[in-house]
Amino acid sequence: MKSYDGCWTCRLRKKRCDEIRPVCKNCSALQITCHFGEEKPAWMDSGTLQRGKADQVKREVRNAAARRRGGLTKDPLESTVVIPEKELDAEQAAGGLESTAPMERPPFCAEPGGESRPSWIFTGAQTSTEVVSSDGGSDAWNIASNSADGRLGTSELDRRFMTFYLDHFFPFLFPFYKPSLLEGERATYFVSVALDGAVAGPHVCKTLAWEKLLEQMGVAFTMVQRNIQNITARNVRDGIIETSRIMGSIIQLQRFETSVGNFENCQKHLDAAVMLFRQMFQAAQNVIPRGELPTFYSVLGQMGPPIWTTTPQQRRAWNPNQAAFRFHTALLLVDDIIASTCMGQAPRLLEYHARLLTSASTDEEPPLSLEDFVGCETWVMLQISEIAALESWKKAMKTAGQLDMMELVARASAIKQTLLANLARLDTASGNTAFVTRVWAHAALLYLSLVVSGWQPASASIRESVVRILALLEHMAAPELLRTMVWPYCIVGCMAAPEEEERLRGLVEALVPHRLFGPARKALEIMERVWKGRGEMGVETDLAACVCGLGYAPLLV
Repeated sequence: MKSYDGCWTCRLRKKRCDEIRPVCKNCSALQITCHFGEEKPAWMDSGTLQRGKADQVKREVRNAAARRRGGLTKDPLESTVVIPEKELDAEQAAGGLESTAPMERPPFCAEPGGESRPSWIFTGAQTSTEVVSSDGGSDAWNIASNSADGRLGTSELDRRFMTFYLDHFFPFLFPFYKPSLLEGERATYFVSVALDGAVAGPHVCKTLAWEKLLEQMGVAFTMVQRNIQNITARNVRDGIIETSRIMGSIIQLQRFETSVGNFENCQKHLDAAVMLFRQMFQAAQNVIPRGELPTFYSVLGQMGPPIWTTTPQQRRAWNPNQAAFRFHTALLLVDDIIASTCMGQAPRLLEYHARLLTSASTDEEPPLSLEDFVGCETWVMLQISEIAALESWKKAMKTAGQLDMMELVARASAIKQTLLANLARLDTASGNTAFVTRVWAHAALLYLSLVVSGWQPASASIRESVVRILALLEHMAAPELLRTMVWPYCIVGCMAAPEEEERLRGLVEALVPHRLFGPARKALEIMERVWKGRGEMGVETDLAACVCGLGYAPLLV
């Protein structure tokens, strides 16, 4: 029977809908996407689009059936799912879809060694900072079904995928993040994966096969988007905790997405994460004395007390929610800074840098030390953000006809002196953190020269930086370390001379498997495009023009 007030998925399937939001019982039981909305979707056209959507829902039903029956192998990235034909017939009969079109290849197909481009788009979040109340939103994300024949149910698959992610993929994505037990250890990232239904629920990555895993990432982003609009906020603490989990899920999912080669939606995902971050600080401001700005610790305080605190240096053992928020905040700050350089604008979270990345005195530690999370010391990232802000100021002043070159040079000189002074300190340091920081610092100097002098790759200062950075990159302890220095690699490649091209290509070709080093390969794609257009580059060309030449701004982290 048709439903005229229920979800569009049930209407498409000609099923009675109980109208429970955000996921009705029919869609929840079948573990498929539940489409709610007041406006009729474009694909409900009684024609080609509707038949295509019907095929897509059929695929979701097939994938969900595979997850429930446990027809999977143990290798998370190699096998494909095989469902007995009789089970497929039964499942299709249960689906009740009107369309009888043949099943097509899934919309996202990742071939080994090829570049993968998922078809999903995270279409942005509501811009209001008001927390919306909703009930029962997360129940449908945590269904644990077990097959009657005793094979693995989704709960066991959850645990297997979680173990693989924590033990293998997470350390691969974040090699410098090795917190002590005092700082939260595995709880930091476990909370975002295990407690947030958008990641741990039955809708995400349960096939454990590469193609299926990538296809299900689209469903994950859809669930995150819906949850942004249905945050359950019984009080400030619950609202902040729930918002922080959603923010963390977006960041984790985006890092996975970019690592496998999809960058078209980076800006939308970053927009949503920045919006949620600001929302948390605004919520914290409502419970502190008027006139004061919320500190990072005041936001953490709204997530409950630390497990315990030592009095001499006030070191804390963060609870899981606090540890996860610290981790994801560090990643978000870095993402925002690097994105700003690729867009030619000031970082959107620049106003938070002093509160999060600096301390009032040398005797105090800052709330966050970025080297603990991404390997590059905080002072470099702060100077890169200052250069991005300087570039934005230069463009605005030039447009207004008010550019003062004396002021531009003076501000640039202050940044340069800070970078050189800290680089001198690194001369006696060793280890991967010092190495990565040194590469980033020299790349910052190269970026500064580009901002002040314009596109002049043959100038002495730019050539000096290019030669030094390329020499450093060729002496990495391991080829895989390049994935933590993609932005420096990209900027040096764009400014490189023709005779240096093969050396730069070789750095990426050494990374295997290729499909797991999406950012590095994207950086090579950007510089290849720049090399082909060398004759068209003028002094007004900037880094943003190089990076965004693909039609979008990829996140090079």
